[in-house]
Amino acid sequence: MEVVAPMLGVGLLVSSSVAVPPSQNPLPPNANSYGYNYGAQDAGEPASSGQAPAAPPRGNHADVSQEPRPRDCQELSEFVQVVCSPVGEGGEGAKVSPAELALTKWARMPIPVPAVRTAPPRRTGGLVGLPQWFWVTNWRSLSDRVTARDVWVEVIARPQSMTIDGGPGEPVVRCSGPGTAYEKSRSAASQRTDCSYTFTRSSLHEPGPAYRVRVTVLWGGTWRGSDGSGGALPPLSRSTTFRLRVAEAQALYG
Repeated sequence: MEVVAPMLGVGLLVSSSVAVPPSQNPLPPNANSYGYNYGAQDAGEPASSGQAPAAPPRGNHADVSQEPRPRDCQELSEFVQVVCSPVGEGGEGAKVSPAELALTKWARMPIPVPAVRTAPPRRTGGLVGLPQWFWVTNWRSLSDRVTARDVWVEVIARPQSMTIDGGPGEPVVRCSGPGTAYEKSRSAASQRTDCSYTFTRSSLHEPGPAYRVRVTVLWGGTWRGSDGSGGALPPLSRSTTFRLRVAEAQALYG
C-alpha cells in the first residue's frame, strides 16, 4: 500500500516498505591542515538523519534556499591556498582578474638569494677600521608572463637596495645599489665604492670567532595585464648569511 505524505506543501509518494533517505545539502569543503579554507563555509551544521536543518543565525539575510555552487580552486604555494571562485552556470570558473593572476605569479617568482663577494675576501678576513667592500654579482631584473584562460599578465622583478647587518650589537648599513666590484689590478687608492662596512672591533670575542654577517636584497615588482591594467606589487626580500673574521691591525714602529 502507498501513502501520500505531505512535506512542505508538496505531495510525496512514500513506499511503506522503503525508507526515504533524509534530504542533504551539499557540504562545503573542509579547512586544510594549514588553516586556510578552500571555499566559503556555510553557517550552521548539516542536519543529521531524521532532524530538520538548523535555522540560520539572526541577522543573516542570505538566501538559504540556494545551494552553494562548486568552486574553482587555485593554489599560491605548497602552504597557501586562495579562496576559490564560484563556478558559473556553464560549468566554467569565474573569469580570473589580471590583478589576481599577477599576485599568484609574484608569489612564485624565482627570485635568487644574493651572491655576495667581499674585499678583502672572506677567506682571508678583514681588519678593524678598514672598509670591507661588499657587492652582489647576480643583481639583475627578472620577467615572466603567465596566462589563465584568455587573460595574461607580465610580471617584472627588480632588485632595489641592499642592507648589510654585521650581527648582534652591530649597525646596519644600507646600499642603494649592488656595490662596486674591487679590481685587484688597480691600487686601492684609485678605487671607490658606495657599499662598504667598517668594523670597529675584532671578532676575537664573537662565536667562531667570527662575525655572522647577513646581506639582504630588497626586490620590487610591477605588472601589466592583457586588458591594459597594471601596477606595483608588494616588496620581497632574499638574504644570505656568512661568517667573517676581523682582526686588529698591527702597526710596527721603527
